[in-house]
Amino acid sequence: MKKKTCLSLDMRMTGQVLKQMIRKKGYTVSEIQRELRLSCPQPIYRWINGQTMPSIDNLYKLSMILDVHMEDLVLPRQDEVWMVQKGRNPRRIRRLQMYHDRYSAKRR
Repeated sequence: MKKKTCLSLDMRMTGQVLKQMIRKKGYTVSEIQRELRLSCPQPIYRWINGQTMPSIDNLYKLSMILDVHMEDLVLPRQDEVWMVQKGRNPRRIRRLQMYHDRYSAKRR
């Protein structure tokens, strides 16, 4: 039996996913702030800049607002993906797409 590896979450790439999902669904940071009942937008900017992660409560609320599963808003850290892509594609958005494609293929 293969032992499962415990992975941590990738804050930076999770932030990029959040940023893209918010933009894709047509929301602004201010609208998300109001929906989450936050007193200021700073936590949202910290999330999308990869400085912090949303709490479980806020992650759940975000999944409801954006109409996606919570799992689709976070990405695990997989260093081997970055090592493969680093030399070939320095652009962040391309790395995110490759990361997402590889991660999605494993879940199917």
